Amino acid sequence: MKRKTIITLLVLINITISSFAQQKKIDVSYIANAGFLLESNGKQILIDALFKQGWGNYLIPTDSIVSDIITQQPPFNNTNLMLFTHHHGDHFDPLMVVNYLLNNSENILIAPPKVTSIFPRHPDYKKFENQIVQIDENNGLKIDTTIQGISVRSFFLQHDSRPEIENVGYLIEIDGIKVFHSGDYNGSEIVEFEKLQLQNENIDLALLNFYGFWSTKEEREFVIKHINPKNITLIHIPPAEIEMVKDSVKTINDFIDITVFESSMKKKSFFYD
Repeated sequence: MKRKTIITLLVLINITISSFAQQKKIDVSYIANAGFLLESNGKQILIDALFKQGWGNYLIPTDSIVSDIITQQPPFNNTNLMLFTHHHGDHFDPLMVVNYLLNNSENILIAPPKVTSIFPRHPDYKKFENQIVQIDENNGLKIDTTIQGISVRSFFLQHDSRPEIENVGYLIEIDGIKVFHSGDYNGSEIVEFEKLQLQNENIDLALLNFYGFWSTKEEREFVIKHINPKNITLIHIPPAEIEMVKDSVKTINDFIDITVFESSMKKKSFFYD
């Protein structure tokens, strides 16, 4: 091989390596329903990950997954922050969460009042009360905090057409990557999104409720106008509808890339410049 060709190849290899080195990566593992594990650069965060109700419709985490989360076995061994969007049984189980906090005294829970108000009744509450951060609706539309180097912005979003149900959306920044989780918000009330101006946040990945964000032209226009993420992962999909959703997603053109997780503990890596 000629010297000039070798030099050219070395330059191309160096450019490729430099390009990958500059990219940021987040690993997203599907637990069940709206539950996910997010990981970037050794930092991990769990969202809506400990629950046991599927109402005969939604996927629930297996006993072994629950045990691994509570005892911080791989792949959950670097988890230090747990979030819940609301108190419904297909997102949150109080006894599982208590066991998690008692087993991991350095870890922090962030949740709205209908979640956190359950814990003071537990006989061991004093042992983990300092690990709980309650989102207070009286403080305004959004609450910002940074815990374990992970930035969390939380805001109350209407659950669906029932405003009395407490639901929180999260905008998380982990090592420069922004992830939005909608909770059970389904696009039924847009005033909140108009106030939040999330489309200006440069969101990388949006975890969006399967009910309301993608299946019609109007829903897709809403996502672009009010969130505008680089990638979308659909959440809260009943297992019986997974194949239908996958087939429907394939027919959508000129829209943001959509990921559909087919089974528990499937993982996908997302890369951003």
